[in-house]
Amino acid sequence: MDSSTAVRVIPLRVGRTKVPYGQFYGGLDGYSGLDLATDKSAFIWVPIHAYLIEHPSEGPVLLDTGIGPAQAEDHAGYYGGTVLEYFTDDDEYDLPADQRIEAQLALHGRRPEDVSRVIVTHFHEDHIGSLPLFPHAEVVLGRAEYEARDSLILGLVPLAYKRSVAGVTRWRPVDFAGPEVGGFSGSHDLFGDGSVVLLPTPGHSPGSTSALVSLGERRALLTGDALYTVRHLAVDDVRQMQTGADDVFIDSVRRMQWLHRLLPDLVVLPAHDDTPYGELLVRDLLAHDGRLSQEAFAWLKEYEATTFDAAYRLNPARRPRYVADPAGGTLGSVV
Repeated sequence: MDSSTAVRVIPLRVGRTKVPYGQFYGGLDGYSGLDLATDKSAFIWVPIHAYLIEHPSEGPVLLDTGIGPAQAEDHAGYYGGTVLEYFTDDDEYDLPADQRIEAQLALHGRRPEDVSRVIVTHFHEDHIGSLPLFPHAEVVLGRAEYEARDSLILGLVPLAYKRSVAGVTRWRPVDFAGPEVGGFSGSHDLFGDGSVVLLPTPGHSPGSTSALVSLGERRALLTGDALYTVRHLAVDDVRQMQTGADDVFIDSVRRMQWLHRLLPDLVVLPAHDDTPYGELLVRDLLAHDGRLSQEAFAWLKEYEATTFDAAYRLNPARRPRYVADPAGGTLGSVV
């Protein structure tokens, strides 16, 4: 696919979410799902990104939807009467008006009704909160995620909150019956042209799905929360909290490592990457209408080379560290 007809990937900033530091970086320290519900000592803000995939013949596709205003502005009203009211905080989400998904789409000449397909990487609320705006769309997701939609996380929290998915009428669960891709034993070619290939990356959720997207000269791996940041590729040295089996999650990261090693033109595009890597990647894609510049690509590869080695062991200088609020509050930052 030449650059004039290549797929474009446009990041959409759909607010931010306040998360415990341990959720993002405490997986090797025994941080658990119960800690997620009770730990109020060290928070960080991270961005929420959905991605507009513009295909030259299939039109606009959305990967995830981010949050909606009711989640940010009426927490008790939206989650009232459910365990999510207590499992999440009143100020869990922040969503300025200009970052609502419909406003972000409008910046690129699109409306929600223009989007015919939504790829759901997984059912967590910060990824499907604006799904009710797309009742007309076909919703594509891994079959394991679809079949687990009514299951409870930790026996308490529903995987798919009913209010967020109630309007969906066109579910399209996919089996990864296509050919091997890198370390992945199966795949699903969304359009049959190799431009958007879905890959199974379970662990963070039962049927978490990532998307390998061809951008002309480059490729991007849109990971959802299968990786929180690019440095989470160094899974033996930095790991996010898991609510499921660690071995399933680690296996998915190993397969992403294999793909990353196999494809030197690949860039990793998570939903919440607040590192300089993630910030530059988003900024450059926006500046170049969904395509990645050579200058940015070279910088990103240099960042990777100084973050982890060929065996994906983390450079100690890049180990995440929590910086407490100097005023003594609970909201800090990460370096």
